[in-house]
Amino acid sequence: MKFLKSVFLCIAIFNFLACSSESLDKEFDCNGLNIKFNDYERYFKLDEKELSDKKDFFMNQITIFGKFKNKNNSLTLVTFNKINHTLELKNSSKLRTIDCVELKKQ
Repeated sequence: MKFLKSVFLCIAIFNFLACSSESLDKEFDCNGLNIKFNDYERYFKLDEKELSDKKDFFMNQITIFGKFKNKNNSLTLVTFNKINHTLELKNSSKLRTIDCVELKKQ
C-alpha cells in the first residue's frame, strides 16, 4: 500500500511538471505578421508588441482585442478571432482582414 501511494505521488508530480503553460502557447502567421497568445497566462503579442499589458486589452474564448500606437501616433485596433483564425487591423484610414495559419510546434 505504501508503494502504491509513492507511485501515485510520483505520477501526480510528473503530470504537474509536464503541464506547463508554455504548452498552451499558440502561434499564427498572418501574411507575414506573427501572432502569439496564451489563454492561460492571458497574453497576446503581435510581432513582438505586447498588447495584453495595454489598457484596453480584452480576451475571451472566441476573441482577442488590443490596441497600439503606430510610429506616427495613430491608433490601431487589433482583433483576432480564435475560431476563424482571422486578424483584423483597423485604423482611421482603413480596415484589413487577414487569414492566419497556425504554426505547428516542433
